[in-house]
Amino acid sequence: MGMKRSALLASVTLMQLLLGVLFSGLFILLLSLLPEVIPGQNAATAIWGLKVAAAIIGPLALLVLASLYGVWKGKLWGWWVAFVGDAALGGILIYSLIDDGWKNVDWTVVVLMAASMVALIFLLLPKVRRVYWHSGDLPVATE
Repeated sequence: MGMKRSALLASVTLMQLLLGVLFSGLFILLLSLLPEVIPGQNAATAIWGLKVAAAIIGPLALLVLASLYGVWKGKLWGWWVAFVGDAALGGILIYSLIDDGWKNVDWTVVVLMAASMVALIFLLLPKVRRVYWHSGDLPVATE
């Protein structure tokens, strides 16, 4: 019988799962909107914008899902991928909020930014860092 994960380590994994689901869902949504664009003057611009957004969100979603796998398996590389990915996501989303202006707040971006920041905070908690950095491998529950 293996050791059970602490609630804190389970929370880290859950936050990465949440981010993975959010960004993968957003990627799928962007791709599903492509056929819905109505032909007209601005259709080419709308399609280009959706493709660019999907090209940015898709790799980020893959990065978060890769970090989820590594964190779940208790690997130090998983912690690093999660840390770099969550920091990058948070930074991009904060920039997006500032760039759009405070009077033009997109609440979806606020929620995604908050989720990535919470995940980053969980990763930086001393107890979590010690577990991943101590041995590089975390005992994973077998049951």
